[in-house]
Amino acid sequence: MTEKVSRSDLGKKAVKSGALTMVAQLIKIALQLASIIILSRLLSPDDFGLIAMVVVITSFMQLFRDMGLSTASIQKGDLTYDQTNALFWLNVAVGGLLTIITMLCAPLISWFYERPELQAVLMVLSSTFLISSAGAQHSALMQRELRFKPKVLADIAGAVATLVVSIVMAICGYGFWALAWGTVIGAIITTVMYFFGSKFRPSRPKKTEGMRELIGFGANVTIFELVNYFHRNLDNILIGKVWGAVTLGLYSRGYQMMMLPIASLRQPINSVAYPVLSKLQNEPIAFRAYYQKIATLLAFLSMPLMAFLVVNASNVVTVAMGKGWEQLVPIFVLLGISGFIQPVGTLRGLVLLSLGKSRLYVLWGVVNAIVVSIAFIIGVRWSAEGVAAAYAIANYLLIYPSLYFFFKDTPVNPSDFFSSIAIPAIASIVAAALMHWVQLYWMTDINQPLMHLLISGLMYLILFVMVVLVLPKGRNILQQYLKIIGTIVK
Repeated sequence: MTEKVSRSDLGKKAVKSGALTMVAQLIKIALQLASIIILSRLLSPDDFGLIAMVVVITSFMQLFRDMGLSTASIQKGDLTYDQTNALFWLNVAVGGLLTIITMLCAPLISWFYERPELQAVLMVLSSTFLISSAGAQHSALMQRELRFKPKVLADIAGAVATLVVSIVMAICGYGFWALAWGTVIGAIITTVMYFFGSKFRPSRPKKTEGMRELIGFGANVTIFELVNYFHRNLDNILIGKVWGAVTLGLYSRGYQMMMLPIASLRQPINSVAYPVLSKLQNEPIAFRAYYQKIATLLAFLSMPLMAFLVVNASNVVTVAMGKGWEQLVPIFVLLGISGFIQPVGTLRGLVLLSLGKSRLYVLWGVVNAIVVSIAFIIGVRWSAEGVAAAYAIANYLLIYPSLYFFFKDTPVNPSDFFSSIAIPAIASIVAAALMHWVQLYWMTDINQPLMHLLISGLMYLILFVMVVLVLPKGRNILQQYLKIIGTIVK
């Protein structure tokens, strides 16, 4: 199951895979927007609310669906067929168990919410655990081998199926069932295409050596995700308890707006970076060089975007949310400051995982959860703005300690992180400051928020490129990216 790839072929595969995943991500975002626009006009708020009640349960169960086994199989340097086959059956067993547990809990959940129809909906949606688990290893192998074309085609086909089924059933008057069956059919289509797209074909399960190491690695990843899940939801719990639904609604919308561009950039890049770093785990010089390249790329994509959103927060909120959401602006600005460093910061976790140091990954997850939770508890005294500010402060205070912890005894060091992001960070901040000055003195007559955003975006892009060009090595980096774009187009 281990495929040897030359250094040059690995680089070409990484570039092509990155381009494919970015395009796929853009298509999925477009489908999500289409879903919001169309289904919001076909279904009632009660339909969405009922499904949201179910999602609270299924999203928690989702943490245990894969058990980190896909991450383990991608990282493993000498993965065998028998190990992959054993992981497949273990995934299926876990998925089946989660389906049964969710079905058994359905009557209790229905009683708790006092909505009898929840029982049947939860039972139907619970089947997605088993369905998705069956394709987990096929998806992981395609990612491991950097064969992203069949993977992204499967993901897009599943998303399209979900949207089409939901729209057709909503038009036919099936209400909330349109959302439920759309999700199930989408999961089936995706899993079936994973089977056809992957070279792996499962056989009967049997006892296999080396499974304890893989399961242990996956367990550590799951523990990290579990710890992360609870501390990332603590802010919502505290704001809802202390300040009520309206304030929580503002904060949650601001957080979703901030996370959309971050996730859109981080997910496709990380999905390529992790298998490449795993393949280079025994080549320290190449490992360090690739980390620097991917960190610089992610910084160039995310930092100018977040700086632009922060300096144009008022118009961004108005265009995205409409009038009446003015209170969201300061929350969005503070969360955007966190988002400035967050995408590139997450690469530090990939360093530990790709080198097989999953226990250290969990240890830092606990430390990070404690620090951020304390920050939330302190910040909630000043409402949602206080929580957002506390989150930003905690993120920046943890940067250097986390880099020292993550990079100790690895080919990478903290200076690699700072040198990789220096040019895009400086250019983003300077361009944002200049853009703010231009808006104060030269754009006061533009009253249309969308037009203001379009003009500001063009001007900001020009300013950013100009600042990059005057910085040391800035011109060379831009030329390298132009060559990469040329390679992708060819």
